[in-house]
Amino acid sequence: MEAGEFATDLRRRVHEARQALRVAESESDFYAVDVRTGELNSLLRMAAENGVTIEPAATDRGPTEA
Repeated sequence: MEAGEFATDLRRRVHEARQALRVAESESDFYAVDVRTGELNSLLRMAAENGVTIEPAATDRGPTEA
């Protein structure tokens, strides 16, 4: 996987994790909230370690190109 593909895929996964977290929160599924929060934190840490810029959740409009 090329660097641009990696960044695009990582942004997509962050977007999906944020969506899943919102659903879990709206359903008051506390276990799923914990799982999704851990998943999101892991993805954000991976992005930071690899220099991939991730937009803040408030402006999350889906994955973008690298």
